[in-house]
Amino acid sequence: MNRIRIGMAALGLFAAQFAMADAYPTKPITLVVPFSAGGGTDAVARLLAEKMKDGLKTSVIVENRPGASAQIGTRHVIDSAADGYTVLVATTSLINSPYLFAKMPYDAMKQLRPVVSVADMPIFLAVRQDLPAKNVAEFVALAKKSDGKMNYGSAGPGTTLHLSAEWLKANAGFKATHVPFKGSGQAVTALSGGHVDWNMENLSAVQAMTQANKVRLLAVAAPKRHPLTPDVPTLGESGLPNVNLATWSFLMVPSGTPDAVVARLNKEVNHVLAMPEVQDKLFKQGFVPTGGTPEETLQRMKDEAVQWSTVIKSANISVQ
Repeated sequence: MNRIRIGMAALGLFAAQFAMADAYPTKPITLVVPFSAGGGTDAVARLLAEKMKDGLKTSVIVENRPGASAQIGTRHVIDSAADGYTVLVATTSLINSPYLFAKMPYDAMKQLRPVVSVADMPIFLAVRQDLPAKNVAEFVALAKKSDGKMNYGSAGPGTTLHLSAEWLKANAGFKATHVPFKGSGQAVTALSGGHVDWNMENLSAVQAMTQANKVRLLAVAAPKRHPLTPDVPTLGESGLPNVNLATWSFLMVPSGTPDAVVARLNKEVNHVLAMPEVQDKLFKQGFVPTGGTPEETLQRMKDEAVQWSTVIKSANISVQ
């Protein structure tokens, strides 16, 4: 009798979940950005919100919850109802944090589930204008010859930009001194002023200085060249491993969210990312639209966890 009751209860819960998913959405959806307004992730979220509302026939609100290396916003989504109305706009930091911090207040891989990949912001190898290296081969030769005397700036310890520089050092076989700054703005200013020799940077942060001939781009750490910089080769084309080092954005929801709700969100985001005007806006901001299935997003998360944890461990990087 107990087994029958348990089975009936489970069946009732299962039916309730599908009924909720079938009606979804019936109220506004909130995209939680775990960073301050005005940044790249925020811009992507607001573009999505603007376009998703028509297909979903409800308001889509962007809510910024910055702090504690994205942990405040992430925790908020984890603690929210698993109903598809509170969605995290996650980035590569979600994948890296367990390897950078000695202790995490949650297990994102278990407590959240992926919805869809949204966009990549490819990372470029940028050098000061007067550095005597016109391509990656010359840059690597110069770096090896300097034996650690060359330095590079980053947006801060443990950021994807910092980790990308460490990846480059390890795979090209040279040493360099890290000079951390508080954000890409300061790092790019130091690069354009000749205070550091090179940075790994997102295009949006460095594009103005590149156009002003204060910084040069030698390569992009992506599988393909970026549409805005067709003359800049990939690292793979330049003799290094063909890699995708990017500030990646993707959507996550609480792990108990029904499959049908995840599928509905996935379908709508893929529809938005296929719009020519959305692709054009993303390209102009330095992004590359991605999209795909929840399963593909999960697999990429696992692959990137291997990639970045290897860099973090080999370079002995930690964040307090």
